[in-house]
Amino acid sequence: MESSKLQMRYAQSLFDLSVENSLTESVYEDMLLVKKVCAENTELKAVLKNPIIKPSRKKAIIDDIFGERVQQLTLSFLDLLVDKRRDILLYEIADRFTELYKESKGIKTVVLITADKLDSVFFDEMLKYMEKSLNAKVDLELRVNPKLIGGFCLLFDGKQYDASFLNQFVRLKKEFSENIYEKIF
Repeated sequence: MESSKLQMRYAQSLFDLSVENSLTESVYEDMLLVKKVCAENTELKAVLKNPIIKPSRKKAIIDDIFGERVQQLTLSFLDLLVDKRRDILLYEIADRFTELYKESKGIKTVVLITADKLDSVFFDEMLKYMEKSLNAKVDLELRVNPKLIGGFCLLFDGKQYDASFLNQFVRLKKEFSENIYEKIF
């Protein structure tokens, strides 16, 4: 079966269970933690991807990492993923779950890419502006890309607004290369 379908099915199942047990908020927090640990810990990724490591050992590792920090429902779900050999998709399933949660709460994800770290004042102003513009609660994700030189890029609802210096330089270069005027020199 295609992995994206698997990710969605498992995430939807966990979401439905969390709603049924009135644990949606806490399971959402658990999935954010799972995503963070998976993204930051390359050793965990290697262990989960390794087919030689026995499922019982993988469960013990997951219990050590998440046992005291997550809901019992989340821990049981993680054990189920190991049993079904879907642990390789752990990060993706956690990501899909967070998307389902945000969708259910009407939260829109906006990615703000800047050339340098932002101060908290500008971040707060941008968050307020995006919430007002989109007429929704916004989860503003900040990324840094020094190649932009300056300015920013916004990604939301499948759209991109690029107000970076890099983009302006590329457009200028294109305009100069297509200049219809005759070169004198």
